[in-house]
Amino acid sequence: MKTIKAADLFCGAGGSSTGLKRVADALGVRLDLTAVNHWSVAVETHAANHPDARHVCESLDSIDPRKVTGGSLDLLWASPECTHHSTARGGKPINDQSRSTAWCVTRWAEALRPKFIVVENVPEFQTWGPIGSNDRPLQSRKGETFAAWLGALRSLGYTVDARVLNSADYGAATTRRRLFVVARLDGGARGRGPVLWPMPTHAPVGTSPLFGDLQPWRAAREIINWNDRGASIFGRKKSLAPRTLERIAAGARKFWGVDLEPFLIAMEHGGRELDINKPLPTITTAKGGAFGVVQPFMLGQQSGAEPRAVNDPTPTIATSGAISLIEPFLVSFYGSGVNVSPVREPLRTITTHDRHGLVTPAQLDVSFRMLRPSELAAAMGFPTGYQFAGTRTDAVKQIGNAVEVNQAAALWAHPVDSVLGIRRAA
Repeated sequence: MKTIKAADLFCGAGGSSTGLKRVADALGVRLDLTAVNHWSVAVETHAANHPDARHVCESLDSIDPRKVTGGSLDLLWASPECTHHSTARGGKPINDQSRSTAWCVTRWAEALRPKFIVVENVPEFQTWGPIGSNDRPLQSRKGETFAAWLGALRSLGYTVDARVLNSADYGAATTRRRLFVVARLDGGARGRGPVLWPMPTHAPVGTSPLFGDLQPWRAAREIINWNDRGASIFGRKKSLAPRTLERIAAGARKFWGVDLEPFLIAMEHGGRELDINKPLPTITTAKGGAFGVVQPFMLGQQSGAEPRAVNDPTPTIATSGAISLIEPFLVSFYGSGVNVSPVREPLRTITTHDRHGLVTPAQLDVSFRMLRPSELAAAMGFPTGYQFAGTRTDAVKQIGNAVEVNQAAALWAHPVDSVLGIRRAA
């Protein structure tokens, strides 16, 4: 069996490794993987899900690449620390030491000469440049260090290209956008030409694809556990933060309208909750209260986050996991048992009894909860049952730092084929 030797630097929870393993398994290839991370909790997670990999829990600065890999490598993935490049960090001072972790990639490239290198980071990584005396980037020299870093890879004989890709375009249920730098070792004249990028498999609904039919973006609805309702936003022991309530109100205005629309009710004994994705049944009884259906939406808790429908992918998942669900449920207005059709739809079956009434709702209850780690992990492409070590906070941090699995698999497909000697058309 053919063996592929690979290393995953800053491996974290293992999103990139999981994508690579998926490709190797599909091709019947044995994967000899070295996974490196300085955080013991992340290494514990990676080891639980990738027990056959070689795990190194150390700072990359203290590691000899030749010793931990046996002196050779086919593929190298690296996800250097991105927090000091990201705009999400606001106006905090820059730590230049943490920004320099990308230079570990060139050190490993020079020592091991892997045939392919993939580096993942936030799009702002392209602005990497010198910092001034105030510990802030020098705007006049924005991007200089990034260009120098690319130049260092090219000086080692690599053909290098960089693109910002959206993981939703590759089958993820999140619109996480990341910069990917792909470097291919040409080895003289052999194989020269542009870097090959994976073709998208998905697109927003209504997008006209240039190359073949694309599936619609996966909805966040797919990864949400609808049995987990959360709690009402009213009457909590500790009230939600004013900003959170403001965003909930903004989402209500966006998805439900400025005013709740009057709706028709049909009376029924007992009352029951119904699937919001199925038609209401025929109404045959005469008494009951009233229920209304509200459209669900998600609410990012990061600064400036906009409400987003559950029919769209989730927003980018940050290390705090700050995405909440404003959940759809049938809301009782007057007591027991009513079923909601809007006035824009035809009346339900009309029977011989007086069973239809017009209701203008005066009060609405709304449930609110944060998305669970299992839901966030599913949005990032991790398979069901993927194990995360540490606390809930640790798990969310690992998921927020992870590489989306579907995107990683798409980026690995051509490099693995090339190492195996399979030729693909550009």
